[in-house]
Amino acid sequence: MSRIPPDDNVPLSDVESAGTMSTLFQVMGHRPEIMQQARQLLEVTMRGGSVEPRLKELLAVRVSQVNHCFY
Repeated sequence: MSRIPPDDNVPLSDVESAGTMSTLFQVMGHRPEIMQQARQLLEVTMRGGSVEPRLKELLAVRVSQVNHCFY
């Protein structure tokens, strides 16, 4: 559980509400300008580029394992 309570009034896209990032975006919803920038960064890094999305997802899982955090 996060220290800052999630804002349940934050509109989430289908991808965000289905994924593990929903709580993160709901917490960032207290600062909409930060949330919007984070959404744009995530979109560019995870959906764009020449690296396959599946490999990016595997790398994200491995980084969370190395850092002993929940993904």
